[in-house]
Amino acid sequence: MYIFKSLKLVISKQPGLLFVEIINTLLGMVIAIIPIRVVKYIVESYENALEFSSIISKVIIYFAICLLISVVLFLTSLYEQRISRLFNAKVSVVFYEKLSTIDYSFHDNPMFLNDFTRSLEEGVDNIYRLANSSLKVVEQGIKSLSVLLAIIAINFNIVYAIIGITILYMLVALRIGLLNNKRWKAERPFRRKVWYNNRMFTLKDGMADIKISDIDDMLIDNNNEANNNLIKQAKKYNSRTAAWGVVSQVLLVSIYPLSILLLSYVTKDSNALSLAGFSSLTVAATTMASLITSLISPVGTVLDTLPEVKVPFDLLKMEGKIEGADYGDTIEEFKNIKITHADFGYTEDRIILKDVNFEVNKGDRIAIVGANGAGKTTIVKLLLRLYDVTNGEISINGNSYLQTSPEKLRKIVGAVFQNVELYAVSIGENVLLRKPQSEEDYELIEKALKFSGLYETVMALPEGINTEISREFRRTGEILSGGQAQRLAIARGYAQNYQLIIFDEPSSALDPLAEAKVYNNMIEMGKDKTIIFISHRLTSTVHASKIYLFDEGKIIESGTHEELMKLGGTYHRMFVSQAAKYLGEDYE
Repeated sequence: MYIFKSLKLVISKQPGLLFVEIINTLLGMVIAIIPIRVVKYIVESYENALEFSSIISKVIIYFAICLLISVVLFLTSLYEQRISRLFNAKVSVVFYEKLSTIDYSFHDNPMFLNDFTRSLEEGVDNIYRLANSSLKVVEQGIKSLSVLLAIIAINFNIVYAIIGITILYMLVALRIGLLNNKRWKAERPFRRKVWYNNRMFTLKDGMADIKISDIDDMLIDNNNEANNNLIKQAKKYNSRTAAWGVVSQVLLVSIYPLSILLLSYVTKDSNALSLAGFSSLTVAATTMASLITSLISPVGTVLDTLPEVKVPFDLLKMEGKIEGADYGDTIEEFKNIKITHADFGYTEDRIILKDVNFEVNKGDRIAIVGANGAGKTTIVKLLLRLYDVTNGEISINGNSYLQTSPEKLRKIVGAVFQNVELYAVSIGENVLLRKPQSEEDYELIEKALKFSGLYETVMALPEGINTEISREFRRTGEILSGGQAQRLAIARGYAQNYQLIIFDEPSSALDPLAEAKVYNNMIEMGKDKTIIFISHRLTSTVHASKIYLFDEGKIIESGTHEELMKLGGTYHRMFVSQAAKYLGEDYE
């Protein structure tokens, strides 16, 4: 089944591969038969005492045909390599696009991450390898059959030896392929550990801890343990595969001598076979041995690859409950979001939010505060519909989130997260999250950078907004500090022009003065946008139109800053405690 799926996918993306394989098969049949015909012709010409010049002219013609075919086969091999690269490029994108149709919650599953990583690293190659090897099996099989028919035309008896040895050789090769597949499965967990250690010792983020601590000793111990297990698996399988390999080689090299032995036996008492026939059969037996070797290689690849191809195809079949569904609604303007009696847990036994009631109206400046782990960031993920509530309801403009397209929702509701992902492209592209295409785009980038307070820093760089972030690919790239990265994220949020924008701890890496400036900018921006900002620094909440205080997944207080201060509850104590750190213990 997976063979046909692979063939269908490869041929749909690169139909030229089928044409190449047809050409290779037809020309391969010709070039396999020519040596047999040439030897037969030379010997017959010698027996009939033909002029040497006539023999040479015919041989030159055969040689010219072989040379021409070889050139064509060389060109098709180059084209086949190009097809492989193009297929890899196209189908890799298919896996990236798949991410837009599967739910965010899938990324909480280590098995999904393992399979998706395998599919990106190996899946596309395995699909192409299976399809291509399957076509090669057909190609080599047809070529072998053509040589076999040529042998039958000369003497049928030798076919018994060739077919018998070929069947034995195929069975041995299948056994070797199955052993290699079992070994690969057994080694995979340990290979993943080795790959993980490779990443830790090459990624710059990990190297800081490695250089200043003893974590490298532990990683090296883990690496040694994984390699020791790989060695154990090698010992377990190497002797068996080597033994079967010896048997396969013996069978392969025996095709020619056993064929000749059988041929000599069946013709020793008769003149049924001419010298020319005998000579051409020896060439045919040699050719057959070579073709069988060529046939076994793709057969072994098919057997090795079949189990691995299941992973990418199973991944492509995955469907999300939230993403990719058919929604008929349209959202053009943000008016209101309401959360009613909402419960949510990442797992059934891990409830994060409990009976949350929450409302945001157009033009609001909402602050969400609370201790770490209180459920603040989880609210953001629910508002973006990365997850759906377990119980209760979320609605936008009076329509349930369950009937709302996540894609359309995220055009008007966006977020800037605390952990900023910076991409190895230009600063301008990091702000827009796409390539600038007009003067208006460049003006928007400048406005966004000014809004976040990063404009002067960027313009002081030699390449300005065209400076590439990171030195992953360019030595002239810029490394941003934590605070600069957060400013860039804020600029990114501004540039996306969301109607409701959520800032999740957007200033945690900024000093108090820089933070105050950023929040003043947010308030200024809030004149024509709706803003939700999440922070554990309560000084940022003073000018919010409403504050929600979360504790252990519940809203325990809500109101304006003045209302909550007068209440004298948890918010009051938290605010006074934080302010005292800057203004002294007698602040209140």
